[in-house]
Amino acid sequence: MSESIREAQEQIVDDFSVFDDWMDRYRFLIDLGRSLPDYPEELKTDEWRVKGCINRAWLHGEARDGRVYYQACSESEIVAGLIALLLKVYSGRTPQEIVETSPDFLKNIGVWENITSNRITGLNNMIALIQNVAKAELKAA
Repeated sequence: MSESIREAQEQIVDDFSVFDDWMDRYRFLIDLGRSLPDYPEELKTDEWRVKGCINRAWLHGEARDGRVYYQACSESEIVAGLIALLLKVYSGRTPQEIVETSPDFLKNIGVWENITSNRITGLNNMIALIQNVAKAELKAA
């Protein structure tokens, strides 16, 4: 992975800066969500289900070769787009990078002000799950 975690966040902010209003940003998010790879049916379990989401969402993390890889899906197109953003930033990174990097890019693109409180809860729980998988890897190392 050539792009740093900081560069990935900056790229997302740049990508969103071309849109003047949130309807365009929602469409962009939906397109991102549609680009997610298929999520394995066998991982659609309670263990990997994101708590607090109105629409069902799953996020699975797995460590390989000193890095943590995430895959995820949601029944909601907007949530799937948010997942795509999180995966771009966090998947394939070292556990240390993941734990040390807050999702500031979400604030910088205006996500927190433009999604419902239920989606905020689900998004916070997704971020917590990403962090918890990385923290577990750090402890195991």
